[in-house]
Amino acid sequence: MQPSMEWLVTQLIERLIAAHRLLNREIRRELARRNPDRFRLTRLKKERLAIKDRLFRHFPDASEMRRAARVMLRRARTA
Repeated sequence: MQPSMEWLVTQLIERLIAAHRLLNREIRRELARRNPDRFRLTRLKKERLAIKDRLFRHFPDASEMRRAARVMLRRARTA
């Protein structure tokens, strides 16, 4: 039995949100260093923007994306 398309999209979005959060954490960590690596910061920010663009393909309305992200994060915390 194949998983439903909705389930696959949900899994993709959850992975994208998790990757976005991880990149945010890495960016904050790099900025906290005494001498942040500007090239690394640029690469991390570009990756984060690419993930955000992919998320917006699924949710063109920003408020809808934030609502979905909150639901998925809540679900992840209780799991």
